Amino acid sequence: MEKKYVIFLNGEYKYSQEFMDKLVSENAVCFCADGGANFAFKYGKIPKAIVGDLDSIEKNVLEYYKSKNVLIKKFPKDKDFTDFELILEEIHKIKKDNNYLQQVFVVGGLGKRIDMTLSNLFIMEKYKNLVFLQENEEIFYAEKSFILKNKKEYEFSIIPISEKVEKLTLKGFKFETDKIDVKRESSRLVSNVILENEASVEFENGKLIIVLKNNNKKKEVYKY
Repeated sequence: MEKKYVIFLNGEYKYSQEFMDKLVSENAVCFCADGGANFAFKYGKIPKAIVGDLDSIEKNVLEYYKSKNVLIKKFPKDKDFTDFELILEEIHKIKKDNNYLQQVFVVGGLGKRIDMTLSNLFIMEKYKNLVFLQENEEIFYAEKSFILKNKKEYEFSIIPISEKVEKLTLKGFKFETDKIDVKRESSRLVSNVILENEASVEFENGKLIIVLKNNNKKKEVYKY
């Protein structure tokens, strides 16, 4: 069974136990960035490694994971990378080629500190397979055309991070487009809705952050 990578960061946690149990299944390999270990502990998850300067992890949590033989990699407080990027480099070493690694799911990557939230999101330009998860949202990066399946009625937003998106065509959405150029400063691509079971996003050039939101509480939580 293919391994699934899950990273616990030290941001906001509003996830249900059900959601976390489905995400961190038997084939999941977990990494914690320092204080993210406190939340892994709360949800009853055992990480492969805890990485960081260890100034945020609670003492009892650290001792518990040491007793479980979890790898602890301590770094100096003053360093050139965030704990998150240190973990991504560890995963990169495991898989060797970042471009061909399956998705890496991130929880606790948003909220608390706006600087860390923005840093976390923009790092997707380097690590292109990251997916940030909330209970009813997912955020991912795209620099080539893609198709969304089985996301009907989901809210859909595009945040361009390149100067512009060129020749953008949206099909299967409430607001469709046909080969338009959209500049980064435009808010035109926010708050769309998927109307079909298969929706396509085609463009010739651009770098995008995609936000999907499921507002239908009757639907199951995401299956990853």
